[in-house]
Amino acid sequence: MALHSKSSVSWLLIPLVSLWVAAPALSLTDNDVQKLQQKCEAARSVALEPIRARKTQTCIDQQLRARGHCERYYTTYGNVSPRPGGGAAQGYFYDLPECQAWLDAKDQLRASRSRY
Repeated sequence: MALHSKSSVSWLLIPLVSLWVAAPALSLTDNDVQKLQQKCEAARSVALEPIRARKTQTCIDQQLRARGHCERYYTTYGNVSPRPGGGAAQGYFYDLPECQAWLDAKDQLRASRSRY
């Protein structure tokens, strides 16, 4: 009976050890994460463009400001920005699939580095 228990444990250890050994080969690189970040920022830019355009036009129409002033003011609208208390206000559209993939990859890379 005890022999049966040892063999079943060893059969469970083989896949676990092979996964542990293969994990560094499957890990992400800084370059991979950077490419995913670029895809995220491109998707965010597309999503933010109509909002920025609407805010710019409202600035021109209601505040009677020059187009150049309003465009410069709303260029970074929706990005991460500092809060008065020193923290950061999260930017818009980080819930897009491209951004979630980037954030997950960034977390995986950080976790893989912390194991060594």
